[in-house]
Amino acid sequence: TGAAQGLGKALAERFLKEGSQVVIADVQEQSLAETATELSRKYAAARVRKIRGDVTNEDDIKATVALAVNDFGRLDIFVANAGILIAGPLVEFDVGRWRKVIEVNLVGQMICMKHALQRMSEQGAGSYIQINSKSGKKGSLKNSAYAASKFGAIGLVQSAALEMAA
Repeated sequence: TGAAQGLGKALAERFLKEGSQVVIADVQEQSLAETATELSRKYAAARVRKIRGDVTNEDDIKATVALAVNDFGRLDIFVANAGILIAGPLVEFDVGRWRKVIEVNLVGQMICMKHALQRMSEQGAGSYIQINSKSGKKGSLKNSAYAASKFGAIGLVQSAALEMAA
């Protein structure tokens, strides 16, 4: 997720370099299309799929997992990279904008995890990788929403690991 640019794009490219097949998902449709075209030219087009994927929309994530399984046969690795940062002083922070950060960075993680781990559990194997931040371990100035979402996401992963360990 969040594969249209930056770290998500770099991660997708690295997986392709290592011989993987990838599904790239993002809400930024134009950037996503450009990234898919670039990666398809550089590597084999048959190894790259793209899908508009909003991590806060459960149907989008179901479709993302289904695309990987239908086109490539299984889901071995899910990289949850999508995230947003909206900063500002807490005493002035618009509650709607604060909720948006929590929705993308924490609820989006839960939705991705739910559907990726369901499939991986059925397969008996798989790896879920959550991209986080130092703000998930230590608060940061004027980043209350971001830090709270990243702290929560670490707890989510730790809890899921306990559930999936068996």
